[in-house]
Amino acid sequence: MNQYLNKIALCFLIAFSATSCSDFLDVVPQDKILENQIFENEAGVQNVHNGLYMSLSSNNLYGQQLTMDAVEILGQQYNTGGNHDKYEMGTYAYTEANPKAVFSNVWEKAFTTILYVNKFLESMKEHSGVVSQEKADLLTGEAIAIRAMLHFDMLRLYGPIYKVDASLPAIPYYDAAVTVNQPLISAKDAMSKILADLDAALVLLAKDPVVTVGKYNGNSDFDANPYYSYNRGNRLNYLAVKCLKARVLLYSGDKTGAYATANEVINFTKASPLFRWTTFLEATHSIIPDRTFSPETFFALSDFTLYNKQKNLFDSSLPDDEIYAPLLNRINAVFESNDNDYRNLPSWKIPIVGGKTQKTFYKYEDVTDIVNLEEPFRFQIPMFKLSEMYLIAAEAAPSPAESITFLNTLRFNRGLSNLAATANVTTEITKEYRKEFIGEGQLFFYYKRINSTTIPNGSAASGNVTMNALQYVVPLPDSEINFQ
Repeated sequence: MNQYLNKIALCFLIAFSATSCSDFLDVVPQDKILENQIFENEAGVQNVHNGLYMSLSSNNLYGQQLTMDAVEILGQQYNTGGNHDKYEMGTYAYTEANPKAVFSNVWEKAFTTILYVNKFLESMKEHSGVVSQEKADLLTGEAIAIRAMLHFDMLRLYGPIYKVDASLPAIPYYDAAVTVNQPLISAKDAMSKILADLDAALVLLAKDPVVTVGKYNGNSDFDANPYYSYNRGNRLNYLAVKCLKARVLLYSGDKTGAYATANEVINFTKASPLFRWTTFLEATHSIIPDRTFSPETFFALSDFTLYNKQKNLFDSSLPDDEIYAPLLNRINAVFESNDNDYRNLPSWKIPIVGGKTQKTFYKYEDVTDIVNLEEPFRFQIPMFKLSEMYLIAAEAAPSPAESITFLNTLRFNRGLSNLAATANVTTEITKEYRKEFIGEGQLFFYYKRINSTTIPNGSAASGNVTMNALQYVVPLPDSEINFQ
């Protein structure tokens, strides 16, 4: 980290050091001086804004626990039975030391990041004019969307089963950099605030270059500074916020709204060459396989430690009590023993080293062709993909026939044959969630959203885990309860 970024980190550290989301410190005058220095020029504003994304990609958020680690264990994606290090996590023993520490850290990092967001938004107002209004709208819109996304995932993880009782107390909602504790509000009220933030973000992002030049091309007409118009795929851009809104609406039970919003994204991609499905050759390339399907990703987080995590969690040389891997018959059942599925062979292989008899996970393994180090999928963790919009549309469609059409489009673009017109829509959607989002942290939340009473037991060759609120609702950490 260079000296300038150290100043930014120091500003956050001094101004926002806290042991929990509700234990805030007042900003002292010295901090105000430092803030003024940082926000006195455009480079400083950009660095602080970029720091929000760096926080999102931390291990305690989407860099690990909320994508490929803790929430995937809760979704029974891996075999954590027997003497596995994550046995307690896999059995929902939330009061045991390891799960308790993991989810306490997730909570604290999420709300610390929300505090950073709110302080950034406050500083943007105080230092208006440092960047043009058009640029300020982009930066502010993204920050508000980050705030909404973090609150939403805290609601999904720690809140009640929404479809059972949305009136139960869930989480606090911080929409300002306040120095007083905020009370827990109901899941329904939190959802209203999340949707309000998303609508505000969409207004600010209305002129997002992503809709005219795509994710990586940039737009010299917008600004010569690449921060604003290049690499929009690594930002919560306008289309990504639409995807998030569709996800939120479906979780809230608003199928009509979710269907309409998902279709906005789908119809945009049909009319634009900037977003498309991943081809078979791209996904299965022998040298540079695109296992994360980057052409159809609307927002992916950059994580330059990604391949260390691949080694630390999934590498075939890891002992059986440490590796994150499913039982062989379980992963074969997920893909219905179909090697034609683009999501199967590129990401799942029985390794030739390490003595493993089960398939191990390769989605986040680096490509070996050093000539192509600038491939857009390197160091990327998918956050919102076109496939999810088709699944949302399928689930929320007004008729089974339309649902099957959406599912068949997705299946066709994964190398699979069409479903029969009589196929059970819910069953087929569940199958696709199990295939599509491995290592991306969405399956557990899908099960919780539909309140599935059983899910396949990842630590057994057959059978299910019985699920209810005790498994689906992660307890609030002590650091939060003690401040309520």
